[in-house]
Amino acid sequence: MTIEYIASIAEADYKMFRILITTPLPDDYETWLLVRERGKLRATERGATVAEVEVSLMEFAAYCKGLKKPNFSIGTLDQYAREKGAVQARGLPSASLLEAS
Repeated sequence: MTIEYIASIAEADYKMFRILITTPLPDDYETWLLVRERGKLRATERGATVAEVEVSLMEFAAYCKGLKKPNFSIGTLDQYAREKGAVQARGLPSASLLEAS
């Protein structure tokens, strides 16, 4: 069975994520949650198990800046959540992900 990792953003950080991320995000946090719920539903319909991965603004910014070509898009947020989830599933500290980028 496939595991799909989906980024979870704290409500307190959402406004700053909207400023940081270059891809347009919904105006309010509640709409963001609805969009992510639809994504989780689609993943489960494909037979995947969904795992939410808490992503802080600071760790996401550090990850993006560490890329060869910094990219602050929603796609990169999803990519970071997948990589962080996989690292955590292996029992490694999340800091090892930032060192590898």
